Amino acid sequence: MASTSYLEIANKRVLVREGELSVIELKFYEDNPRVYSMMHSTDENPTQEQIEDYMLNMEHVKQLRQSIESVGLIDPLIVRDGDFVVLEGNSRLAAYRKLARKDINKWGKVKCKILPSDIDQDTILTILGQYHIVGRKDWSPFEQAGFILRGIRDTKYPIDELANKMGISITLAKNYVRVYNYMIEQNDLAPAKWSYYEEFLKNRSIKHAVEDDPELENIVATQIKKGNIHEAADIRKIGELVKHKSKTAKRLVRQYKEGKVSLQDAYTELKESGQIDEAWVKFNKFKEFISDADFDEKISEMNPDIQKKLLFELKQIVKRLQALEKNVTKK
Repeated sequence: MASTSYLEIANKRVLVREGELSVIELKFYEDNPRVYSMMHSTDENPTQEQIEDYMLNMEHVKQLRQSIESVGLIDPLIVRDGDFVVLEGNSRLAAYRKLARKDINKWGKVKCKILPSDIDQDTILTILGQYHIVGRKDWSPFEQAGFILRGIRDTKYPIDELANKMGISITLAKNYVRVYNYMIEQNDLAPAKWSYYEEFLKNRSIKHAVEDDPELENIVATQIKKGNIHEAADIRKIGELVKHKSKTAKRLVRQYKEGKVSLQDAYTELKESGQIDEAWVKFNKFKEFISDADFDEKISEMNPDIQKKLLFELKQIVKRLQALEKNVTKK
């Protein structure tokens, strides 16, 4: 017998029925971010059978099936009445379908919370946002971003309004949409490439370099797509290369762009030159500071008491430099 309860959604109480439904009559949610981008690669919408087959091959669904078989279902599925679409819990539905093939009597029905058939899109967005973006965050950033972008498309809401409805920060929503849209522009919706493109877009050194040299953007994006950049962290190496304005750095960037040197080799050479050694960089900045002619003028304008303090500190610095010189000489 079904019972009723309330689901708290963005300070609103929605009446739901609770009970068991047949896994056969339940339907996968076609906008489920787990599979949307992969399954909508053609103009035709995927069938329920295609979605199920795809999900059953996902590693997390295989692990979930084993967990459910061992300890049972923890969270009920959230289903829309009428069409029996599973709005939340598609991975669990796939796992149950697999188990039901082995034992229909034991796994043929699954616990569900059944929402009204006329539940509006705003509420659906809020539910899924609370579950998967604000809550346990089991969707990857790529999946979250795709869901946010489709929410904007389907509701026509401005991004800040949609973010508020989903309970996420506007900054996060804008960043997700920016990266996802860029991946669309690059015709590369591979979820594994998300962190590469995110790092590429947020790196300030690369941003400034691309403004001066748009060709660099095409070269890096192409290398990401082809898999020539092996880790997202390697994008930061590009940032280091373009950040420095020395002759060595400029030469290495040029050779990297021309394909004459790999990213790793260019970065290694720059590192061995000492230009990205933290201690050397700090020391060089100190040297440039005290070598500036303006610094001499500022000293002359100091009052006598400050000059006395400066003189004392300079003597201490000289002693420290002499000690450093001996230490370096020994090595």
